[in-house]
Amino acid sequence: MRGNAMSITATMPDAYVAEFIDLARSANIHFDIVNDRLTMRMVNPNWEMWKPCRHLLDEIGQARIEAYVRGKAAQDSAVTRWTHVSAERLHMAAEAMR
Repeated sequence: MRGNAMSITATMPDAYVAEFIDLARSANIHFDIVNDRLTMRMVNPNWEMWKPCRHLLDEIGQARIEAYVRGKAAQDSAVTRWTHVSAERLHMAAEAMR
């Protein structure tokens, strides 16, 4: 059964991994990329939620969670860059209109 779970996680949709990340976040468990490694940070965790989170972590796997967190970080970075560029363009347009 374990082999079957592993093959499922390789093709697990991002939406399912995002649900796990949200569940973990609700238990004060956070995943980040630090020094090019996936890290798990727990700040005043909800220990009652730890067991189901740990089970899902094992089922989904570190590699799939890391891929999702990296992809999400890249998306967030792109949005931040485009927001900054748009703000600069708006500022330049406002200056040109003065």
